[in-house]
This record gives sequence, structure tokens and C-alpha cells, in this order.
Amino acid sequence: MRRWSFVLSALMAATALAHGGEEHAGDAPAVASTQGEMHVLGASGEVFEVVLKHPAHGEGGKTPLRVFVAELDTNAPVAGAQVELTLTGPTTQALAPKMESPGVYRAEAELPVEAEFAAVATVTRGQTVDVLALGTVHLEHEEEAAGSHAGGASGPWLLAGVGLVALALGAWAVARRARRVAS
Repeated sequence: MRRWSFVLSALMAATALAHGGEEHAGDAPAVASTQGEMHVLGASGEVFEVVLKHPAHGEGGKTPLRVFVAELDTNAPVAGAQVELTLTGPTTQALAPKMESPGVYRAEAELPVEAEFAAVATVTRGQTVDVLALGTVHLEHEEEAAGSHAGGASGPWLLAGVGLVALALGAWAVARRARRVAS
């Protein structure tokens, strides 16, 4: 009975090693799926807080941008503001995002793949104006992102789990053979 409990505990240990594929040290690993990934930029000004989201990967061309505007003090969504977004890079694009819902504004920009644009948002509501530097907007190539993480981080853990199962089965076989010889 003790041998079976050893075999079962070894098998359970092997499955415990194969969890989720998280890395517990160093930089975060690259993500395997590119679908739905977003670049997120943000800044806080004197009155407003602005967050810009856009797809991380694509083929270039018209790219949807979503701008979220909130009151800095209360974090309440800002409705009815005039939002201007300026992208400066290989070209300069002055965009006027339209309000979708309170605090959410949408625009489209021409983003060539691998080009970088400095993003600046200007938010005006009544007499209040806030200018915020958001950071760099860029679009990575879809195919490069999809192939950059082939294999994933679970490969070494899977190999370790298979090795543990083989070790447990080997120990069980040796114990069984020793019992037959002793009989």
C-alpha cells in the first residue's frame, strides 16, 4: 500500500508542476496570442486623466483608437469635452475623436506597421484646457507577433512532468522486481 501511495503522490507532483505556464522570475514572457492585445498609454494633467488604447498588432492602415477621459479628482467620466489627439511621427495626424459614451472617445489613425508616433491629447471643457503627453503609439506586425512565442513557457514544465512520471514508473517497477526476487 505504501508503494501505491508513493506512485500516486509522484503522479500528483508531476501535474502540480504543469500549471498555467507563468514565469516566476525575470521579465514577463511574451504573450502567445495576439488577438485582442492592446497598447495602453496614459497621463494625468492638472484637471483630466487620459488613457489611450489601440491594438498592439495589425497590418497597418486605419487603426481604431479609443481615448478615455476622466476627472482627475473624482475619476468621473468626462462627457461633452472637446478631445484632440495629435500623433507626430513619420507624418503628423490631428485627430478629433468623437464621443461614444460619457468619457469614451473614438477615432481612427493611419498607423504604418513599426512606425512610432508621439501622442499628445488636448482636452477642452468650457474654459478648462489640459494638454497631456501620452507616450509613443506604435503598431507591431501581426505575423511577427504570432510567431515570436512558439512553444511557450510550458515546454520545460511539460518535459519535467513527463520526466517525473517516468521516474515514478521506474521506481515502481524496481520495487516490484525487488519484491518478486525476495519471494
